[in-house]
Amino acid sequence: MRRILQAGLASAVLLGGHAVQADPSFGLGLTYVFGGDWAAGVRVFHDDEPDSAVLALGVDYKFGAGSLRPTVGAAYLEDDYYLDFSLGYDTQLQALDYGVGVGAAFETQE
Repeated sequence: MRRILQAGLASAVLLGGHAVQADPSFGLGLTYVFGGDWAAGVRVFHDDEPDSAVLALGVDYKFGAGSLRPTVGAAYLEDDYYLDFSLGYDTQLQALDYGVGVGAAFETQE
């Protein structure tokens, strides 16, 4: 865990103020969770620049399992939609899972 924190701190130092200057954007979407479940959720993207790859944090509600799924992942952001690949944690099953999603994007640059 200590190495992960050190790597995160080193990344923040290398990025300097660039990460702070980015404006976040948001999304609402639907995710297929590998293993046969579907989920609806929200995403926060680290930048609002359309036609770009962005980092994403979010939370889903899995319909089949009836559980919450906090997520981290990468997304392709367009003017009004996103495509993402996420790593999630099923709070009921207490297990990691993967998903691919699509949804509406808001607060992107004109």
